Amino acid sequence: MDLKEHLVAHGYDHIDILLIDEEGDQTTVADISLPKVTDLEYKLYLKPETISYHFKEEDPYFEAEQQSESGDGKKIKGFILEW
Repeated sequence: MDLKEHLVAHGYDHIDILLIDEEGDQTTVADISLPKVTDLEYKLYLKPETISYHFKEEDPYFEAEQQSESGDGKKIKGFILEW
């Protein structure tokens, strides 16, 4: 199951994702309508095989490795912000 399918299965439909990398840098990917997104991993530059899910937490999130602009990978946490 991919990231979008996991989110939909947990009842998410329209979200923002707060990304925090290992250096503490933050980025928000806003206004994601899950039914309209075909490849959320590609949109977020994630390596699909590195994703781990933590949706049963009070503040649900996922962890993954994200491809950086320089081609290196960096570890990120993606917090799910529901509308």
